[in-house]
Amino acid sequence: MSEPSPSSVTWRTGLPATVELVRTLHDLDWGAWSRPDVDRMVAERADWKIRRIFPDGVVLGMEPRELFEPLGPELYFQTVVPKQPRYRIARLWLLDFTPGGDEEERRAELKRLSEALAAVGRPTPVPTAADGFGLRWQSADRTLLLQSNDRRAWLAVHPVTVAAEHISPELPSVIAAFAPLLHDAPGGVCEHDTVARIAADVPGWTADVTEARTEIRTADPACTPVLLGAGQPAGRYNRLVLHRFDEAPTLEHRRDVFGAVYRAVCGVLGEPTLHGGGPDGPDARWREAGESAVRLLRLRADRRSVWLETAPAEEVEEEEYGTFAYGGPSGGADGRSDFHLLPYSWQLHVSGPGDLADRLPGGRLAGTLPHLREGLELLLAAWIEQLPVQCPGEKATFSLADRRISGGLSFAYDQDKGVLLRVGSRPGDPEAVAPAMTADGWQPSGKRWKAEFKTPTQQTAAEVAALITTELAARGITDPQDGLTARRVVIGPAYGFLRVTGLGV
Repeated sequence: MSEPSPSSVTWRTGLPATVELVRTLHDLDWGAWSRPDVDRMVAERADWKIRRIFPDGVVLGMEPRELFEPLGPELYFQTVVPKQPRYRIARLWLLDFTPGGDEEERRAELKRLSEALAAVGRPTPVPTAADGFGLRWQSADRTLLLQSNDRRAWLAVHPVTVAAEHISPELPSVIAAFAPLLHDAPGGVCEHDTVARIAADVPGWTADVTEARTEIRTADPACTPVLLGAGQPAGRYNRLVLHRFDEAPTLEHRRDVFGAVYRAVCGVLGEPTLHGGGPDGPDARWREAGESAVRLLRLRADRRSVWLETAPAEEVEEEEYGTFAYGGPSGGADGRSDFHLLPYSWQLHVSGPGDLADRLPGGRLAGTLPHLREGLELLLAAWIEQLPVQCPGEKATFSLADRRISGGLSFAYDQDKGVLLRVGSRPGDPEAVAPAMTADGWQPSGKRWKAEFKTPTQQTAAEVAALITTELAARGITDPQDGLTARRVVIGPAYGFLRVTGLGV
């Protein structure tokens, strides 16, 4: 008799125990999401223990265990910024899925889990979640989410954040009301009647209709988010403009506003499937499948506004694939490249909900040093503005390798320490090389040379890109595709799936 095939789904703890754990978290007083609150939670429960402490969080064991026994269920708290005592998310892993495992079994266990957890409190089903088995428990101070991807299912808990300095105090409430509506709506399109009903339920709010747009007027006259239709019949909307900049905003202002909106959106939807952005601005994406099609909800920003929009994933991804596949330099070898037209310069998927596209485009290769300089400038500008919001505390690094660069030319962007470049000395007479490298902007650093930009500004990306390409030219590298390669391209810890499409090599 043949052995039964092993299960492709592993439960972290049994279903009845899982329901009770979620019930406990649902009823928990989360406080101010600080380390003293975590210590209070542990002190109030005999079975809870702090198991591990990291710079970016703590791990709570939720069941007693003896030495050498399995760990059992654990609650992971992750900080807003490493080494600070405020937390932005807590996760409880529930199911693990074997890669390439039985798809029907995965769906069946997800369904069983979702149906059991629906008895806890009064959750809202999330039809666009993986296989339609997501749940959301929303309250004034925290949101619980049942989420999954092709590797696992988990419960995520997020604090509902307060307004920041540069946005209206009404905006987080608007986001809490309408972001789930766009996220959950079939086809990513919400109806005017639903919008009007939500607005009517909040004192001081109205929905003002004019042609293919609806303004949400709140108690704060300065806060008037606008729902817009894009190719939809009147009264159907797939875009919500949340904030408009009054004048050309500085780097810090753009980052502060987007950061406040981003945290408010994560407070009701959870973290995105894809972090990322490009020359036009940040582009965080929630990519999840409904019953009929995969759709994207994108939180985007440029120098004019910050907005949420939905679109069919296949439509967006095919257009982006074509941009990467068929774009390139214009106007001959000396013409401008199309790095400024790329839909994104970087994307990072780190254990978020949803899955990646089945077909991913390659990056853009620079054909000349001027093209490489353009690509680097746009990528570094995107990282300096976007990483502190989407990947707080994480470091971005890469190294350019070539036979003419002994030890490579390394780049590191640390959000606390700024940008640091390191490179070995150029070949040749040291008495001639040293003054030339100093004149270009390098400083001696042991046996190597360094360049530091401790407080990055809007000009830093251009300065760094110019220094890198000037150094390559000084070593005789004129064709970036002739032996120049990128190595150790990393954001944060060495897990997740990173694509740096705008690096140029």
